Amino acid sequence: MKKWTALLLGAILAIGLTACGDAKKDEPTAAQTPSSEEQSTEPQETPVNEEEPKESELPTVDELIEKAAQASKEMKSFALAADIEQNFVVSHGEGQEEQSINMKLDSEVTIEPLEMKQNMVMSSPEGNMEMLQYITENGIYLQMDDEWMKIPEESEGEIRSSIEGVEQSAEQQVEQFKMIAQDTEITEEGDEYVLTADVSGNNLKDLAKSIMDQAGSDPQTEAMIEQMDIKSIKIVYSVNKESYLPMRSDVDMVLTMEAEGQSVELDMKMKSTYAQHNAINKIEVPQEALDAQ
Repeated sequence: MKKWTALLLGAILAIGLTACGDAKKDEPTAAQTPSSEEQSTEPQETPVNEEEPKESELPTVDELIEKAAQASKEMKSFALAADIEQNFVVSHGEGQEEQSINMKLDSEVTIEPLEMKQNMVMSSPEGNMEMLQYITENGIYLQMDDEWMKIPEESEGEIRSSIEGVEQSAEQQVEQFKMIAQDTEITEEGDEYVLTADVSGNNLKDLAKSIMDQAGSDPQTEAMIEQMDIKSIKIVYSVNKESYLPMRSDVDMVLTMEAEGQSVELDMKMKSTYAQHNAINKIEVPQEALDAQ
């Protein structure tokens, strides 16, 4: 179950990293020309041209998707703070077991080169765990229990694939959101546009497959997806109107899965906030990590 949970979490993180961008209000309001067909012999007063306040025009879903893809393509770096709650109910025979796992992630990411600093704190009934890792071109460094280690090159592949979704092309992002366009609405909150998608029905598994593919899924992962009965996915994503940059992302997912004679029900909630857009120039690895063996 741990392997499956990690893969699913990777998919949820990919959602958060995928939907970057904003949309402009680019349809001007047409001015109206008053009709003057009727004439009067009496002197007429010059009409007062009173302009009614214009309501801001929301972008369409397609416009927001296109703008989001472009902004994502152009963003060079960002910081991401995520709070993830996972509630499991595992049923086997007549028995049932409940478990809650909470995770807090604080990440700094640069796109070129694709590097990341991430601090993770995980709380579960078994206890708490804290891990700090640096993923760079020159190596992956991990700190646990105040001890640094360098990940062997032959073991780097799975870790690197977890952040490669950030580099996905704009075209892939557009196609992904087009899958759920009919389930999506756009609203305004202050200086942000907010995209909300309640996904249900046949689109759920297609969306999950698309996300997993971008996260670097393998045949085992794809087989797990086929076994999942995804009940619902809700995505709330907000962007700044002026800068076209992401501000927050909330993802709620409910699913069940049959595996190894057990039934697993998962309710996962992930809340993320973005900061330091294009302000992180380089991921600096501390010397004590570089000295690790």
